[in-house]
Amino acid sequence: MTVTTAIAVGLAAGTALAPAASAATGDKNCSRTEICVYNDYGRDKDKGYYDLDSPALKNFHGRYYFNDGAYLGDSISSWTAGSGTSCAGYKFFVNVDFRGASIQIAKGTKGNFDSPWNGPYNNIISSYSKYGC
Repeated sequence: MTVTTAIAVGLAAGTALAPAASAATGDKNCSRTEICVYNDYGRDKDKGYYDLDSPALKNFHGRYYFNDGAYLGDSISSWTAGSGTSCAGYKFFVNVDFRGASIQIAKGTKGNFDSPWNGPYNNIISSYSKYGC
């Protein structure tokens, strides 16, 4: 499927976007996932991946990529967004607590943060939730 990324750049107040997150890590292999993020372009698991699963995360504290051990915060370069949610997709924020500029990723897509419109989000994502629920 082609990347169908809806962009919403702006300041987000963070109120009522998502509840506080639990420490879920999905199935740890991104085979049954809401959204999987990667430490490098191309969605290469060998270079680090993390199954974000369903709960929104107000920060990535204590979360590290499988396979390379790097800290998840401010290091996401690509994604695979599952289609198992009833929501429209996922929303990444540049700051913790669902604040700052944000980008929406439609469910059922995959891609890299490497284009002119989404490249500014490479290696600066600090929290995430769902949108269109």
